Amino acid sequence: MGPLIVFTAVLAAQTTTAGAGQTPAPSNDSGSAAAPKPGQSTYLDVQGGVGYSSNPRLNVSSSNGEVFGRISLHGVYTRVSARTTTLLSAYAENLTYTKHYGSQQSLSIYGRHDAAVSEHVRIFGDVNANYEQGGQLDTTLLVVPNVPPLTGVPTTPIILPPGSDFLTIKGKEYQFSAHGGAQFALSPRDDVSVSTGVDRTVFHSAFADTNYTTIPVTLAYDRRLSERTTVGGMITAQDSEYNGPASVRMYTPQLTGRLLLSPTVSLNGAVGVSFARIDDGILTRHTTGLSANASLCSTTESGQFCGHVAIDQETATAAGPAKSISGGIDYSRRLDADSTAAFSLSVNRYSSPTSVIIGQPFSGATYYRAAGEYSRRIGNRWFGGVNLAARKLTEAGPDPKTDFSVSLFIRYRFGDIQ
Repeated sequence: MGPLIVFTAVLAAQTTTAGAGQTPAPSNDSGSAAAPKPGQSTYLDVQGGVGYSSNPRLNVSSSNGEVFGRISLHGVYTRVSARTTTLLSAYAENLTYTKHYGSQQSLSIYGRHDAAVSEHVRIFGDVNANYEQGGQLDTTLLVVPNVPPLTGVPTTPIILPPGSDFLTIKGKEYQFSAHGGAQFALSPRDDVSVSTGVDRTVFHSAFADTNYTTIPVTLAYDRRLSERTTVGGMITAQDSEYNGPASVRMYTPQLTGRLLLSPTVSLNGAVGVSFARIDDGILTRHTTGLSANASLCSTTESGQFCGHVAIDQETATAAGPAKSISGGIDYSRRLDADSTAAFSLSVNRYSSPTSVIIGQPFSGATYYRAAGEYSRRIGNRWFGGVNLAARKLTEAGPDPKTDFSVSLFIRYRFGDIQ
């Protein structure tokens, strides 16, 4: 999973100027009646804090808890017009421990843009780049303004870093991804979309160095049965090439659906079958299995909630392709005019892996993470608060001790403020 992303509908103490900072309603392809509201916002948050982590490297043999200091920068730009929406987010932090672990840095950059080229054609794309050590971004809550895509564009999360898996939390990870596509309206009720991209991951640690590139291509069709219900289908072809001889090719046809349960609650899902061909350079094997996902999300004037689950027959990881089952909850809420609270929980289970690391077999692992933040305005541009987080990894053999962390922070905002 990537950084702990919280989509928040109201950020009175943390986001943008009036007009740009108001929450757009969900897009009309889910049955909503409103479109994103026009506006523009630019701001930079400078934050400093101090805290304690019980096992920051998730070590097995030793788990020295340490005090740390954190300095971070988070810049955000958003723009919504009648024909386009844009979101840019850049986050950088330096974490310095008092004794054994020295300093480590993390970086996350994300950009998304979509545009209505004409009445019948819309284009969309996103770019993401990340660098992290020891999976530290997995306990960072990045709260940004809610800028949903234009009506009819497939829903895209505000920020979608590929994130850590059960191996990369033990080393340094570099990631880059870029995706783009277009949607074409065939009729008032029917549309088809196509998208493709590239995902690149490089991982370094004391016991393994791996890298891989994944190229996905998706073709989807949707038909609106009513203002509340949309059904369709899609097929995804994906090729993952590892350094060395290993490769994975997968084809996944799925049925899809979206249901607006109320003006603020939507249910989305897909179910199908994945057919995978895995070549480890010596043997080639074929697998077939379930591929499904579902999400239930609610957006109101006081906050946002989203719960999600997914099953993937073959997921690319730094250790090699593996079956994965994941689930999580993201929640945020404005408590009053000056304070907000947010938390995120997730679990990822990896099984039946094909190891691409010579001499390093893997039988499976489960990675848990949780984080919460309370923030309160203490001045016109000043905010203070507390972060809580926990990470746990279970795997064959001895498990690392759970990492618990707590920190206090103070934040100053340059730029737009409500």
